[in-house]
Amino acid sequence: MVAIVPMAVMQAQQLLGVNQSATPTPIESHDPDVDAAAQTIGRALFLRCFCADNNLSFDAQGKPQASAKTTDWTLAGINVQKVERKGPGEIELDGVRVAMRYATDRHEFDRDPQNDDKMRLTLADNGDAAAFTRELQAVFSTGIDRPLQRSMPDFWQHYFDPSMAWPQDALTGQQIVAFAGPPVAAGGAESEPTLTHRAEAGYTPLASHDRVTGTVQVRMVVDLEGKPRHIVIVQPLGYGLDARAVEAAAKFRFTPATIRGKPVASTVLMSQDFLLVSPPPH
Repeated sequence: MVAIVPMAVMQAQQLLGVNQSATPTPIESHDPDVDAAAQTIGRALFLRCFCADNNLSFDAQGKPQASAKTTDWTLAGINVQKVERKGPGEIELDGVRVAMRYATDRHEFDRDPQNDDKMRLTLADNGDAAAFTRELQAVFSTGIDRPLQRSMPDFWQHYFDPSMAWPQDALTGQQIVAFAGPPVAAGGAESEPTLTHRAEAGYTPLASHDRVTGTVQVRMVVDLEGKPRHIVIVQPLGYGLDARAVEAAAKFRFTPATIRGKPVASTVLMSQDFLLVSPPPH
């Protein structure tokens, strides 16, 4: 088909200095799904899968296509830096892993990009823009939203929502005593729980690399057998060290508290210090 330009229009174009031989400026085509993925750049994102791997592929429902190791949510952040289409059925996002560090003075988490820890995510794309948007929402959390919190272990869920009830267990229906100061006799001898075995928590590789130091505080209930239950974070540190502190705390053992000579369950506040020690000189 040949388009015919009326003579009057041609004369008007010549008067206006329009160059008939100039190549028309091509109209830029847009890729809606790439545009949608590009909206992740610059946002405070977390991987909902808590995946520890740096090269990941997701299906159209936002699920990892292969079994992936998981990590603590404080090590599951990502800064997306680049988005491009790699083929008709997939879009690639490149970025770096982000670790979260708790600022005790401001009572909030800071994002520490790990610029040497490169990440590459490949997302399936079936050409349905609405479905791809849902996939992005299934892969990423923007900030620490409620669905992300609900997928965390109990010790984190109770940190974000202290009013949340614990599932029924051996402590259900038991009296749980909180000692606030020196024990006071009440018709007989009282004693607080006594620590008999303490386990130390190890560092995560990223925390060791960034030389993170500080203290994690956890609260627990010591049951009638002196075993910790209902462990919850009270003061976090980040970099996966909180999970390490809880793992160690679960191995603590106590002589249980007593009232009138009988053992009772009681709450205990414990601290786990993370202090890097320089290696000895060779």
